Amino acid sequence: MTYNEQLLVMPDLPFKIGKTYHRVEDIHEKYGGNRYSGIAPCAKYPYVFIFYGEAGEWHGYDDEFLDDGRFLYTGEGRDGNMTMDGGNAAIRDHQSNNDELHVFEIKEGAWEVSYVGEYQYNDHQQLRLPDRNDNMRDAFRFELVPAGGLEMDVGESNLSRLSTEELYDRAENSVAGESTVESESSSRTTYRRSKIVKEYARREADGVCKGCENESPFVGEDGRPFLEVHHLHRRTDGGADHPDNVIALCPNCHRRVHYGQNGEKFNQKLIAKVDNR
Repeated sequence: MTYNEQLLVMPDLPFKIGKTYHRVEDIHEKYGGNRYSGIAPCAKYPYVFIFYGEAGEWHGYDDEFLDDGRFLYTGEGRDGNMTMDGGNAAIRDHQSNNDELHVFEIKEGAWEVSYVGEYQYNDHQQLRLPDRNDNMRDAFRFELVPAGGLEMDVGESNLSRLSTEELYDRAENSVAGESTVESESSSRTTYRRSKIVKEYARREADGVCKGCENESPFVGEDGRPFLEVHHLHRRTDGGADHPDNVIALCPNCHRRVHYGQNGEKFNQKLIAKVDNR
């Protein structure tokens, strides 16, 4: 059977956002790709699987989801300078190669991964990062965006004129949730983020972090106190882009939620604060 014939009979990927899978049995044994690599291109199918998790930080990787839906992902190569080949080139060139990028989060259980969604390459930069031996080296950081787009602009040209109560009402009405995008090869679920929901979270905070309850540490480029918007229930776990599911945090508290030793416990305290407001 030729490669093109394989594509014609290839079934749609069965992965659902937020669901946990066995990396070996559900992914590599069915579709291929190196089970030990963070970037795993498939030889027979047009897929590139990307894996990230807290363990990556031990090897000098620095991955991060931004509030607007972008995913910053560190390229492969644990020691020495990274080179634009192998998995790194597979990410950069996936669109010209007609490959899809599918992102998974590594969980605590052996070989357990959670499906985050389909992404596409947007850009990359070269920067200096430590490798797993703490030696500085040249590294690649890819900017990936959800397949189907980033934020949804709800059409509000001047949100500053709205009161906090009006922002809440319009944010609630603008909830986009999940949308299914049909393509010739697959049906994929993507998130469209509402700017008005983020604006509500920042306005409701009024320049004060909802975690540590201190004032914003600095003023952003827009002239406003800088706070980051955090989804209390993660989008990948089915949390809605709803005003009751967002809170504004200083960068330190935001990192504490995602990377702190007791991050989940801290997040539960934040959820309780929102429930009582």
